[in-house]
Amino acid sequence: MRRTRTLMASLFASGLLAAPLLTAGTASAAPPATDLVLAVHQEESGVQSTRLTCDPAAGEHQAAQAACGEIAAAGGDFTRLAGTDPQLCTFDYRPVTVAAFGSWRGEPVRYVQEFPNRCVMEQETGSVFSF
Repeated sequence: MRRTRTLMASLFASGLLAAPLLTAGTASAAPPATDLVLAVHQEESGVQSTRLTCDPAAGEHQAAQAACGEIAAAGGDFTRLAGTDPQLCTFDYRPVTVAAFGSWRGEPVRYVQEFPNRCVMEQETGSVFSF
């Protein structure tokens, strides 16, 4: 729970989490139907975050096209991401907390999950949180 609070506080402090909320109420150009802030928190490296929009794939995510495709294949449900092919992950316990906030095709998204290490995270979430 503490990691989740730390992650949320870091995202708000950086303005990344507040940005989609602020732009949603502006009267100018309509925001994309998919506008997500993705974040990864690990003790050793702190918080890494990026912004992802889909339809068309864009944003700061280095693999935006692949990430949008994987989220679409899961129907926008982050708990159903297909992940990568099975791989051998060590039993090292270095917790990684991931978060996704914003909207997916107009539906609100709020997803937070902890994994025992980065290898397991990538295996279960594919390229979505690999940035």
